[in-house]
Amino acid sequence: MNQLRAKLHRLDLSDEFIARYIQKLQDNGESYKVACKTIDRWEKPDSSQFVLQALVCGFAAAILGGWFAMVS
Repeated sequence: MNQLRAKLHRLDLSDEFIARYIQKLQDNGESYKVACKTIDRWEKPDSSQFVLQALVCGFAAAILGGWFAMVS
């Protein structure tokens, strides 16, 4: 269980979520191997990718807004 808990902590999940998930695994009788495969498929959110998407959307909105201002 400690190894699963460590894997979940690396994904920056809350302690409450981790405790509930570990309890769910125990209640369902999931094996360590299956639990590891499931956790390994989860991805840690990439904040730099989110910031890049926001910047691109903002830039596109500024260009489109400027174009509409010139056309009007």
